[in-house]
Amino acid sequence: MAIAGKAGNVYGNALLIEDCEDAWTTGGAGRVVSTTTGKVGTYSARVTTTTIGVTTLLSYEAITKNLTTYDGIYWWTRNSQATAAGGLQLLLDESADCLSPEESLNFPTCVANTWRQCFARLSNPSVLDAVVAVGLYQVTDLSDDNFDIDDVEALQELDGIKSWSLDSTADTLEATDFDDVGVKAYIIGGSGWSGSFEGFKDTTPLGIGAEVYLVLGESTTAYQNWIGKAIITACHPSTSLDGIVTYAYDFQGTGELKSPDA
Repeated sequence: MAIAGKAGNVYGNALLIEDCEDAWTTGGAGRVVSTTTGKVGTYSARVTTTTIGVTTLLSYEAITKNLTTYDGIYWWTRNSQATAAGGLQLLLDESADCLSPEESLNFPTCVANTWRQCFARLSNPSVLDAVVAVGLYQVTDLSDDNFDIDDVEALQELDGIKSWSLDSTADTLEATDFDDVGVKAYIIGGSGWSGSFEGFKDTTPLGIGAEVYLVLGESTTAYQNWIGKAIITACHPSTSLDGIVTYAYDFQGTGELKSPDA
């Protein structure tokens, strides 16, 4: 299956929305809020449910954020059962009870008891000038479960970017011994990722050494993103006789890299 990549984007410039270091407010009966070991920092926010049915607010947290200059939301999630794409949503609301959200962002497919990086593009950030609550919402009936969420961040699309490339590699370590009778043997060593992106000058350049959240979009297809945290290692400005200024950046990934869904 071919995927049209004409709408691929690069995102960075993270703004922390909620660190999830304390328990959120329960959405109602049958929902118990707490904290548990987190993915980022010490804790993540957890809600434990009994059978409560579909379309139910699980939990929410008070915040104060203006997100009008941001384009997408990044977060970590872990559930005690596998969930299908769209079974859960992250809510952003300008009402304190999180019952009339301006944005309802779908979770991707999640494997049971496994942390997953998530990203969803905002549909209309211009209305998010006074967000006062972020919430976790159950669309389908997931029965009894633990739902964990951590490190909710807003990301800006880096304007002017026209291309990106990524190298995801693993080292091979020679493990030949006498039993191999002269035929070299190898094992997998450490893995890592790095790459570059480039485009036209638009606003202030990224700084060398800046640590950024990167979402490298392949297309407009949902969940077709490479997601991870990286360090900007080089900046290459250039111009030509036509007067167009371009910037190219090199980056080194740090930590794990989330590959796109199929």
